[in-house]
Amino acid sequence: MPDMALPDSPKGSRFGWPKPMRREEFDTRLKAEGLPTDRVVFQGIAQDLPIIRIPIDLPKYRMVNGRTASLQVEHLAVNQDLRPDLFTGDPEMWDAQEAQHELLIKLGRQSELDKYFADQAHKQVDPLILDQNGFAVNGNRRLASWRDLFFQDPAKYGHFQYIDVVVLPHSTERDINQLEARLQIEKDIRAEYNWDAQANMMVAKMERDGSTTAELCHLYKMKESELNELLDMRSYADEYLKSRGKADMWSEVSGQEHTFRRLVQSRQKLSGGVARKEMFKEAAFALIDEPTAVGRLYTAIPDLAASLDKVADRLQAELDIEAPQPDDDLDSLFGGGKPADGDEAGLGNALRDPSNQARAREIIADVLESERQIKKDVRKERYLLDVCAKANAALTSAVKDGLRTESKLGGVAKQLDEIDKRVRTIREFLAKHAQA
Repeated sequence: MPDMALPDSPKGSRFGWPKPMRREEFDTRLKAEGLPTDRVVFQGIAQDLPIIRIPIDLPKYRMVNGRTASLQVEHLAVNQDLRPDLFTGDPEMWDAQEAQHELLIKLGRQSELDKYFADQAHKQVDPLILDQNGFAVNGNRRLASWRDLFFQDPAKYGHFQYIDVVVLPHSTERDINQLEARLQIEKDIRAEYNWDAQANMMVAKMERDGSTTAELCHLYKMKESELNELLDMRSYADEYLKSRGKADMWSEVSGQEHTFRRLVQSRQKLSGGVARKEMFKEAAFALIDEPTAVGRLYTAIPDLAASLDKVADRLQAELDIEAPQPDDDLDSLFGGGKPADGDEAGLGNALRDPSNQARAREIIADVLESERQIKKDVRKERYLLDVCAKANAALTSAVKDGLRTESKLGGVAKQLDEIDKRVRTIREFLAKHAQA
């Protein structure tokens, strides 16, 4: 590093030289003759860019980094004393660079990048790609891992004191977005993006850059249906986190990609009105709170949709629910369609109540398990007899243990009416098919 004072550089900082010094260093090193090159497809053509060797503390991290999109939001939610534009303001600021470094280190540990480069046999192979101002367009995680190792043990990791980079020619943000998109979709050893990070990156590009869905689909080689599904997944996850008092805590849902995909897909297939779909969503949220209650969530969510009527009946019978008063504005809000069903709207409200969610989850899990067992038993020749025997045993227990003055009686008559209907149907079948 040049021997000059850095008044804007805190002592011991290693997160990028001042911009004029970065540009000067590039100009000096790019004048050398016989430099090796690396081919980069950029600005629509394949360009052979010179590889230069620079001090590891020279580059800066790029704040607009897809992999850290969710982590940045969560970092600000956890550390509310930080300035809100930490990651969206001036990227030259040291506090932003240091915060981004910590997030990149976290990502490196998740993918075991730190362990890989901790082995001295594993050195840099491919050059990092920097823009003309010295911000890392590609290789931010590697840069953070190398810096961390070198900072901890300069003697052991001296091979990371200088690193190979290529510097892009003058470019626009759109040029860089296109390069990033191409690099991200290449099949290589790079870590996969977490689904929520990818979704938050897409939202950021639409809000910050004004990108359209068509442009994003073109950039990332996605179908419009795939992007819309991803954005819907993010919307449900965002709503779930807010409803649980965990707004922007994206790490809470990073491992639930399949769950939220099934939630989107299942809700789209549901028949009925808005209230029914809202009730399904709230029931799914209750399961997400405790995934172990129903086994694999990504299979439980479609099962919930398939058994929603039975789940609703059980919830209605066992939870104290009051149907909300009709909302005269609801029809106009949703295009003058069918009014929301009172029972379903009441169930949706009840499921939003934290005091009901644990019991509701137990009821839902019990119904889903019963339905799974029914599917296993339905092909057995003795299925009808076995089910009737179980029902008889259950009613016998109800007579023996349930006929108490303190028992809850609300809804019992309705259940008995339903039982009578089923019994009549079975008797009619027996009369028609039983052997004399």
